[in-house]
Amino acid sequence: MSIEELLKSMNIGVEFKKIKSSSKILAVTKKGIKYSLGKNGNSKTVTFKELKEAIDELEGTGCISREWYSKKFPIQSKSAPCNYSTIGGLLMHVSYVSYDKGKYLKVE
Repeated sequence: MSIEELLKSMNIGVEFKKIKSSSKILAVTKKGIKYSLGKNGNSKTVTFKELKEAIDELEGTGCISREWYSKKFPIQSKSAPCNYSTIGGLLMHVSYVSYDKGKYLKVE
């Protein structure tokens, strides 16, 4: 899967499930995908770099974990830890991964 393929399904207003919640795509910008946080109007952006690195890791190893995310993106894992579950939620939305025991696994 490429970022371009993923973006075909990422339209404003699309709701996607995360492990413990759900979010909505608010915008697709040059930087990444802006998504809702809770019901208070808060939002964050998961960058295309984060998404591309996750897809590359899934293509290579078949799996991403929070540990992988924290090592690969130490700053984001502290300032926007929910980006990990958002990446997983977006990839689950397009049936590219499944979730099992804290990891997202590439669907064969």
